[in-house]
Amino acid sequence: MVLQTPQSPAADPQRGRMLPRRALMLGGLLGAAGLTAGCAAASGALTALGGDGGDSERLPHSLTWGWRLPTTWDSARGIGYDVHVLSLVHSGLTRLDPDGELAPDLAHSWTYNDAGDAVTFHLRPGLTFSDGAAVDAAAVKAGLERSRDLPGATSAQSLAVIVDITADSETDVTLHLAGVNHQVPLLLAGLIGHLVSPDAIAAGVELNVAPVGAGPFVLDEYIPGSHARLVRNPAHWNAAEILLDELRVVPRPAEAVTFAGLSSGQYDIAHIDDSQIAPLEQAGFEITTGTCFNVHTIEVNNRHAPFDDPLVVEAFNRAIDRDAIVESVFFGHGEPDWQPFTRDLQGYDPALDRHWDHDVERARSLLAEAGHTDPIAVTFHVLSDGGDDTQSRIAEVIQAQTAAAGFDLTLEMAPPGSGQKAAHSYTLYMYSFSGRESPVQALEVLYDEDGWMNISEQHPSGFDEALDLARRTPLDSPDYTPNLQAATQLAVVGATPHAWIANWNRAHAMNERVTGFTHCRHTQRFEGVGVRS
Repeated sequence: MVLQTPQSPAADPQRGRMLPRRALMLGGLLGAAGLTAGCAAASGALTALGGDGGDSERLPHSLTWGWRLPTTWDSARGIGYDVHVLSLVHSGLTRLDPDGELAPDLAHSWTYNDAGDAVTFHLRPGLTFSDGAAVDAAAVKAGLERSRDLPGATSAQSLAVIVDITADSETDVTLHLAGVNHQVPLLLAGLIGHLVSPDAIAAGVELNVAPVGAGPFVLDEYIPGSHARLVRNPAHWNAAEILLDELRVVPRPAEAVTFAGLSSGQYDIAHIDDSQIAPLEQAGFEITTGTCFNVHTIEVNNRHAPFDDPLVVEAFNRAIDRDAIVESVFFGHGEPDWQPFTRDLQGYDPALDRHWDHDVERARSLLAEAGHTDPIAVTFHVLSDGGDDTQSRIAEVIQAQTAAAGFDLTLEMAPPGSGQKAAHSYTLYMYSFSGRESPVQALEVLYDEDGWMNISEQHPSGFDEALDLARRTPLDSPDYTPNLQAATQLAVVGATPHAWIANWNRAHAMNERVTGFTHCRHTQRFEGVGVRS
């Protein structure tokens, strides 16, 4: 069985919108045996184009992107890196532009009331979802309420700030908030804000495999583990900037086959490791690189001795040579970090740059002051897909570096799929923070007592007040940046529950067919990306 979405939409030149798609109904739940059979059937038909039909089926302006397939096509249940692919088929009221700045999407503008506890979004008129349903205020209400109230939705906690939604007109929708919160337009700029067709919601469409959004592309075919075929959505509000007829998303290539894959056309654009940048560039491929929202971190559990002592936490941080990690593990790409926000992003505090910089002698002195004359033995858990990946390499370097200061780390791979729930029982946990569109939400996730990535389950005194002040400050206020930086500094300084290491350098290589592809600091965008004639 091949898992396939509804047939691709056809453009209706008389009406200027997409005709409703005919759904290929998938009866019942998809069993594991069915998926296995589907993948096996698909593998026999794989071609050099990522495995979905061959050159004869390619549309004139088609590219293949080696990236990663999402865990689900339902944004309400999406996680982390799902945002990049899901943003191709979904849109929200707002989005982040390539520089990571807030920008309008389905809404062309928004206004807050004087109290700051309600925000009205003004929709672009005449928009439709890929099934033809109108993108109006009622659809926004239905979509956001589903994402907020759906049992098990990853978006639910973040959307709890919205206590009521009113459709004031076809194009004006007001979100009534639990309190003053000027972060909502940022909060909705990613997975959390993606909207789905109210008709699809009412019909019970299996959105995890058959998304019905209002994004720049429509999912035409999906084979788990193999590929996703996306076709251009002519009804998208910004369709003029979408130059591709088709975008095929396939898993990123293994390092050993990247050169051959780009040369043969198996991949036109491929996400690559830092180790591949120089050789592929020397081979003549165009490379785009740059920092992004993602930062490698070690979550530190302050409930576990001896890391309940701020002196030990500082000693551990000073024992880590972040510059050496960037030079060795990342081949000189990216930047060392001492905070959750990469340079020039909202929330970044220049005063924290090189906070607790590398100083082995100082680290030893701090441990002696804390009464530790023997090496501190501790298990260091690592979230890893195997022995030879970035997280493991960082952990191995840190194991060696901290030994010089008096730490005896034993590396242990965290069980696959264990995630943050298991991490609350660990003392040290090597992980990666993918960032959040809202910097206030990022600080909540990382440092709030109930934060998903705060395994210490405690936060500094005054943190709640500092974070609430940032939340209550309008984004265009001159007080916004200093208030946000004050919250960042309060979270990071002291016995922090994170040892920040370095930001990700996101790199792509592409062959000569590709034009207009640029690095994006958050969600990878495809506006302006085309095929060289």
